[in-house]
Amino acid sequence: MRFESAPLPRSAAGACKKGLRLEGRAGDIMQAARGLFEARGVAATTVKDIAAEAGITRELFYYYFAGKNDVIAAVIDDYAADIVESVAVWNETRAPGDMSAALRDCMATLRRTLYDASGPRPMVAVLEELGQRDAFDVRAVRETAEFLCRNVADEYERYHDVEVDLVFEMFCVMLFGLTGLLKIDPHISDETLMKVVEQTLRLDMRPLSEKPSAE
Repeated sequence: MRFESAPLPRSAAGACKKGLRLEGRAGDIMQAARGLFEARGVAATTVKDIAAEAGITRELFYYYFAGKNDVIAAVIDDYAADIVESVAVWNETRAPGDMSAALRDCMATLRRTLYDASGPRPMVAVLEELGQRDAFDVRAVRETAEFLCRNVADEYERYHDVEVDLVFEMFCVMLFGLTGLLKIDPHISDETLMKVVEQTLRLDMRPLSEKPSAE
């Protein structure tokens, strides 16, 4: 048997609704489907193909997923998890208070999320075939903005004055703007993108060592 994890109660739909990345055998099946969708296209991929790629029977596929649409939803959730996790990795590795370095690393993360060496990432073609590109962009922006509010905005406020009133909304404006600019010109410079973020969020870019100490 290709996979040795013990069968669990069917929980794919519940996990996806909670925003969790699928694990275990359900995750293996979803990853098999994702690879086939990206290589062949969604319409050209059948449940039989997914089961064969995952090394399971069709009956076991239906133990975890109600059907092809169910696994499609799981793949879309996985794409969203990829984006939020990439932001989380950026957040964990940046140096607190170093705005210039954090922004530059953020632009690199954004490019890696949307593009690879051959152009737009395969997920883009999958989402476009499904007619889900715009809806996914909205979801990705919302979930990323929520993450930034929870994990970045409060820390920034400890070191700098916040000069915008609607923080979540301005994060959304910034993210939609950056994505749009990269669609218009994938070769736009990081410096230009950084300036867009700085001006949109009215960021204080001074190093902490240059800020006047509070008396």
